[in-house]
Amino acid sequence: MGSIKKSYYTIFPSLFIIFVALIPLMSILSDVVKLTSLLFFVTKIVYVVILFLLLIVNVVLFIVLGKNIISSTELKSSKKVLLIFLLILFNLIVMPYFNHKYVVKDIVKPNNLIIYFIAIVFLAFVFAFGTNVYNKKINEEIAKQKEEEAKRITYTDKTNNFSFDFKLGYKQKEVGEYDLYVKDSEKNIILSAFTYDTSLYEQKSLDDYLNKGILDIENSKKNAKIYKEKEYKELEDRKVLEITYEGNSENSSLCVYRITAISFNDKPGYVLFSIIVSLKEDYSNQVNEIDEIINSAKILQN
Repeated sequence: MGSIKKSYYTIFPSLFIIFVALIPLMSILSDVVKLTSLLFFVTKIVYVVILFLLLIVNVVLFIVLGKNIISSTELKSSKKVLLIFLLILFNLIVMPYFNHKYVVKDIVKPNNLIIYFIAIVFLAFVFAFGTNVYNKKINEEIAKQKEEEAKRITYTDKTNNFSFDFKLGYKQKEVGEYDLYVKDSEKNIILSAFTYDTSLYEQKSLDDYLNKGILDIENSKKNAKIYKEKEYKELEDRKVLEITYEGNSENSSLCVYRITAISFNDKPGYVLFSIIVSLKEDYSNQVNEIDEIINSAKILQN
């Protein structure tokens, strides 16, 4: 029975260390293969189950070894405390040696210990190397994702007077009489815009066009109310007036409507009027992106 216990304290800690060392490799394979391979999916489940069972077995071995050391009549109390402390600190590494020396009372061959420690060092290197490779892969993916997010696509209105920049995923569509209609179906963000030559209309000021947009929202949306009060900004190259409303759309979704009127110093006779619609539940997470779209508005020199 003693020899069986002795082998347990060598085999199971070794197996657990091997399986832990493979964690980065399994993570890398999970990212590459994902769930496209049923065989790998099953392999991954089996791997996790085995790792969990090995953990349980090693916890049991740890407890049994600790009890045997504590109940030993040949060891002094001070040494017991030291051994338990070392067992807690280095558990898997010292468990085979402690079991050989203090429980089984077998002669510990130096060669066996050297091989065991070399194996541990090697597996630690495998784990560290695998973790480094995995982290490098993750960092490359994050950098690639940021690079993709930094890309912008420009859409120009029908009059070729103005344009907006959008992240990838937005698509321009021909809808009604809008001079520009752009939508990201995944994010549920819609921009619709009109360009006005003020010499052709009664409305002349930014206030005139903003009030027209407000009236349209209040008449067409249920439960329409102000989400953010009117704000005027005079920038180096433009004047911006905007207000934000909330209300229920035609399909009863609660939405936020950012109404903006912009006049550019280089083309004062024109007003760029836009409404950006977003679901209210998503608006707080999308507000920076919406700000970016509005701020990207440019006048085109024809």
